Amino acid sequence: MMTIIHSIILNNQTTTNVTGTEILWDALKLALRDLVEALPAIAITLVIIAIYSLIAFILTRIVQALFKLVNIDAWFKPLQEYRIRLSSIIILLINIGIVLLAIYSIVALLYPSNIPLITYIVLFIGRIASVIFVTIFMFLMLETIIERIRMEAKLRGFMFLLILFISLALVLDVTTLSNEVKNALAFGISLGIGLMIGVFAAWYFFHDVIEKKIKGKQ
Repeated sequence: MMTIIHSIILNNQTTTNVTGTEILWDALKLALRDLVEALPAIAITLVIIAIYSLIAFILTRIVQALFKLVNIDAWFKPLQEYRIRLSSIIILLINIGIVLLAIYSIVALLYPSNIPLITYIVLFIGRIASVIFVTIFMFLMLETIIERIRMEAKLRGFMFLLILFISLALVLDVTTLSNEVKNALAFGISLGIGLMIGVFAAWYFFHDVIEKKIKGKQ
């Protein structure tokens, strides 16, 4: 609005003297004209939002009914200790995806030239969400396995450490570091994972033999 008034003042100063009321009236007419021109875009945006809101509502109801049918929250009891429900996380991710689709549709219809930028942003957000989801899923699976199978403390610690290194590798993929730094860090993490698995496998399968030899030397 201030830009419109400023342009009107500059135009009128070059022609004739006008009153403040006339300046405000001209600014109001320009603002109304811009609003009328933007009405189709606003209407399209509202229609798209309404359609995707309806889709999100229907999908949420269907997914909730399916989760209640299979009782998916009972599969991951460790989450209940933190008052987190797996069904709520999945529904949240579905709704986030629908919101991104709605934004993409609006931009594709109203601002086609910005599609590459929006595509890059959506893909980047999707990569971050996938890393978070995979990391949470791996830790949940480990907690579930530990709960159902009695693991040794050393084996449990090794599994947590292995998942931590894998999560670091996934996080590294979505960072904005240079390719050289990414390659160096990825090589270091891969080497660390390989050495860790090798040392742990040697200890896990041959620790009886190693302990006997150590005791024999003593």
